[in-house]
Amino acid sequence: MSKTIGCIGCGNMGGAIMAGLADKLAGRGYGFCGYNRTPARMRPLAEKGVQPEASALDAAHNADVLILAVKPYQVAAVLEEIRPALSSDKILVSVAAGVSLQRLREYAGRECPVARCMPNTPALVGEGVFALCFEDQSLRPESKAELLEIFGVLGLCLVLPEARFTAFSALIGAGPAYVFQIMQALVQAGVTLGFQHAEARRMVTALFAGSARMAAESAAPLMQLRDDVCSPGGLTIAGVNQLDRAGLTAALVDAVMAADARGREMEQ
Repeated sequence: MSKTIGCIGCGNMGGAIMAGLADKLAGRGYGFCGYNRTPARMRPLAEKGVQPEASALDAAHNADVLILAVKPYQVAAVLEEIRPALSSDKILVSVAAGVSLQRLREYAGRECPVARCMPNTPALVGEGVFALCFEDQSLRPESKAELLEIFGVLGLCLVLPEARFTAFSALIGAGPAYVFQIMQALVQAGVTLGFQHAEARRMVTALFAGSARMAAESAAPLMQLRDDVCSPGGLTIAGVNQLDRAGLTAALVDAVMAADARGREMEQ
């Protein structure tokens, strides 16, 4: 039986998720619909087969799986608006950071099963990491499996307890910012060494892509992969020693801990 995946809030993240799903799930028994308060944001999605809806309520009526991708401060008002369309045979999936399952259930009227999803920005290019929380007791096993299948086409999916969502956000949600900062530092070093900026960026981007693939495909500890690059008395170990003296590892750990602490403050 055909099902419709809908999205309210088709901005950067919601729009990327819907675009990816429309590409990856075409011909697999799914239809798509969406609503955004700026109608122009729906035009590229419409070209991919996502039906634009006139209102959030219409999107909720027509969707079997409804993704809520609005800003956290908008969640209560949007759920109040669409509550008449939410029923036990639908699934509501919120990607709003910091809005708990309990609050989502309350805002939604407690009848519609609710799941939480936390993506990171590489989902914009189909390489995301998604944390999914299935702790709502009204969510059926087959619904959990369906959500893993749906979001699995866009990247890696992890089922986590809600209590781990802030830690996930601090490490993986914020993680691209840490990676891009390190990449920028290496590009800057490349320019200092005389490479053109575009050339340095292209090389550094390929460096990260290749290194990530090695880490994914090798069972060796990461420190072993690092040490394999370091010849005795060579230039690599000289650079690694400087990173150790500068405290790069401690700085990255501290950054994640600071993000986690701020996330917990925001939840309060």
